[in-house]
Amino acid sequence: MEHLVTVTVPAETTALVTLDRVKAELGITTTEHDALLAAKIAEASADIEAHVGYRLARETVTETFWDMDWSTAYVLLDRTPVASIAGVILDGWGQETSAWRLNPETGALYALTGSGTPWHWIASNSLVVAYSGGYLLPGQTGRDLPAPLEGAAADLVGMFWQSRGRDPSLRAETVDGVGRLEYWVGTVGREGSLPPLVMQKIAPFVRPRIA
Repeated sequence: MEHLVTVTVPAETTALVTLDRVKAELGITTTEHDALLAAKIAEASADIEAHVGYRLARETVTETFWDMDWSTAYVLLDRTPVASIAGVILDGWGQETSAWRLNPETGALYALTGSGTPWHWIASNSLVVAYSGGYLLPGQTGRDLPAPLEGAAADLVGMFWQSRGRDPSLRAETVDGVGRLEYWVGTVGREGSLPPLVMQKIAPFVRPRIA
């Protein structure tokens, strides 16, 4: 089965943590470094999204599925949690809400028979789902981003800030009166990694890769 996601209403923001929270955690009270911190928030948010493997910010999209066979009992929508579904169209025919059932947390959209029993999505052409999905982020009304994801973004920005000016390839150094300091050095994304503290917080939200 193949699918394509088309964004119809982009996310209002993609920042997983606010500038105010980052500054409070770092003890920064001036506006001198706001631009740099905002850039690091954007960088940290993108790094975390790359690692979990899906878009976190809420947006409105149209998702199209095709090459479906008789064994397709459900499809997994890409943007989760699903906030609302505007329409489900199977081979050009709009489907009543009684023809499908949704698990909003996982994004699993199940086909139902007229009597409400589970069935299979069978499409000779395509299944098109228009919906809104993802989290409302810090600073937005009704924010529902899980606290560990927000905390991970704040931690990562803090690490960026504390390591500014340091040789990025430096793994450890000895400081008189302090001892040996170890630094994280690595890459991000699905093939890379993030600092252990950040990885621990976001682990429950990582989406398994489909081969």
